[in-house]
This record gives sequence, structure tokens and C-alpha cells, in this order.
Amino acid sequence: MTEPDASPRRRAARLHGIVLLVLVGGSLLAPDTLDTWADTRDAGWARTAARAWAEPVGGVSRSLSLDAPLRFIEDRWDDLSDGGARPAAAPAVKPTDEAPATTGGATTSLPPSSSTGSSTTGSSTTGAPSTSEAPSTTGAPPTTRAPRTANADEPLRILAVGDSLMLDLQYGMDRVLDPRADVTVEGRGALGFGFTVPHWDWDDHVLTDYDRLVADVRPDVVVVMIGANEFEGYAIEGEDLVPGSRRWREVLSERTDDAIAHWRADGAHVYWWTTPRMRDARFLTDDLNAVWIDAATAWGAGVTMIDSMAVLGDAEGAYREVLTDASGAEVPLRKDHGVHFHEVGADLLARQLEDRLVEDGWVVDGWVEPGS
Repeated sequence: MTEPDASPRRRAARLHGIVLLVLVGGSLLAPDTLDTWADTRDAGWARTAARAWAEPVGGVSRSLSLDAPLRFIEDRWDDLSDGGARPAAAPAVKPTDEAPATTGGATTSLPPSSSTGSSTTGSSTTGAPSTSEAPSTTGAPPTTRAPRTANADEPLRILAVGDSLMLDLQYGMDRVLDPRADVTVEGRGALGFGFTVPHWDWDDHVLTDYDRLVADVRPDVVVVMIGANEFEGYAIEGEDLVPGSRRWREVLSERTDDAIAHWRADGAHVYWWTTPRMRDARFLTDDLNAVWIDAATAWGAGVTMIDSMAVLGDAEGAYREVLTDASGAEVPLRKDHGVHFHEVGADLLARQLEDRLVEDGWVVDGWVEPGS
């Protein structure tokens, strides 16, 4: 005689027990992931409740070394991904007034006046007024010549890094630049990435990955576009960062400086696009660009800023949704939510970079056929 089916209430209790077991077990085995999950909750009661769970559970896990198996697997996976251990390139040293940079590449060039003007930081939205001003662009130093001009035998090696903005842009570079025989492009934009997004461990993941990329690609030029995810108000190592606050800018500045040091470890020149203005002022693009430009200025001849709004913006450098083509038709420029850009925008930015590379002497003007 078979037992009768469990009642719906009993089945629900069993399901809840399984879910609770999985939650507790996963939390104990992966406390770092649990911490990241807590820190990426919305500020307020959601983050407070998540931390109330994550902190004691993480403490128990680490005290009993329950996270050791996962760490072992991660270490072995990293070893396999690296293809064996190899020495990481030493970070570049930022030039000082006493020892100016003499490595090849263009001097820092600040964006034209289209990147300035009235602030669109939207501090009333974040609850933390921004004190940064749109950066001045007067007195920008002239660029220096590239150390070499690329050809088909020794192409210009470009490493493209950043967040989802770079994901859009790198496809434009593939269409505009990669067909040239004197240029190769390695696109490494990452969806959801940001200097203040705690999903990636800054020292163990981000900087280590930059070292690996520089060692693998040996770039002549690193191109950067980032800034779509810095306004979210995440917590870094348990510290809430209020977008637009002084501490938020300090963390961004420190990590910007770190990143540039690792990108330039093999002598590459950095071209950094300003973060494009968005439809929504909450993205704090003027504040972000003030941080990027300050860092570029400090690095002197190692970093060149490129004004994204010179091609994405209107005549005054303000946000625009569409552009008018040669036939007079309106072409959509920015995607839904007013953050990312369509192919036409990516191609405009890629051509802007190509023009700059020609101007600085990295490549010759005009199409370069394979075998030429």
C-alpha cells in the first residue's frame, strides 16, 4: 500500500527547507560573493538587511575555513587561465615635476570647450551636492609625436578597456580601425564594470587582469571609455560611497591612478574619452570627467583626453538624441535610456580616434591595404 501524497502545506515546507539549506550552505561556502551581494543592494534597508546576514555568516565561514575549497578552485582556475605563472609587468611610475615623463606618446590634451559649461551632475537626486566644477580647458599643452609610425609589418597594437560604453565603442573600432593592415584592436569592455562597482575585487581581479592584458597584448596604445555605472552608490569594503561626495571622488581618483599605472606598465600611451553626457543627469558625467582629467593632467605626457561630446554632442557639446545625416534625415544616435550609443555613434568615436592617431603620428592618413 503506497503512502498518500504529501499535503500541499508539507510540500511547501519541504521546499522552503531546501531553499533555506541552499542559502545557508552557499553563504558559508562563498562568503566573498555574499559580501559583494550585500554591498550591491540599494542603499537603505535592503543593504542593511543584507549586511545583517552577510557579516555574521561570513565571520563563521572564514573562522572555520569553510571558504577554503572555493578559494582553492579559484586559484587553480586562474592558473589554468593564465597558462602557467608569469611575472606581471611592474606598474609605471607617475611623472613628477622633478622627473618629467619622457616616454613616447602625446602630452595630455584637455577636451575642447564643449565639455564645459553648466553642470549636469544632478546633486539633488543623490542628496549629496557636488563641489567639482567643469574642468577648464585653457592652456592645454601641445601633443608630442608618437615614437613610431605603424605599418603592416609592425601594426599599432590597441587595447580597449572600460565598461559597457566600451563594449559599444570597440565594435566601432573593429569596423573602422581593425580592417587597416597597420592596426590591431583587442577589445575588452566589460558589461556592468566600474571603478566603484564591488563585483570585481580591485586588487586581486581588476589590477591583476590589467597586468595580464598588458603582458599578453603588449599594447602601444590603451584606449579607455568608462563611467556608466559609477552613480549607483555602491559600498566599497563596507564603506557606503555617496555619488558626488568627496569620498566618492577620492576613491575614483585613487583607482584611476592605479589603473593608469598598470595600463602604462609596458610604456603604452593612454587615450581616454570623456564619459559622454547622458539623458539623465544622475550619471554625474561632469564630476566623472573632472576626475579623469585631473588624473590625465597628473600623468602628463602619458595620457591624452579625447572629448566624446565633440562627436556625440550638439554644437555646444550638450546631449543629443539624434543626428542629421547628409540627406537631412534624422538618425538615432543614443539607445534606450540615453546612455549607450548606436553603431553610428560608435563609428563616429572610432573615426575620432583614428584622426587623433594620425595627428599624433601613430598611423598614416588614409586606408592601408593588407600587404602594403
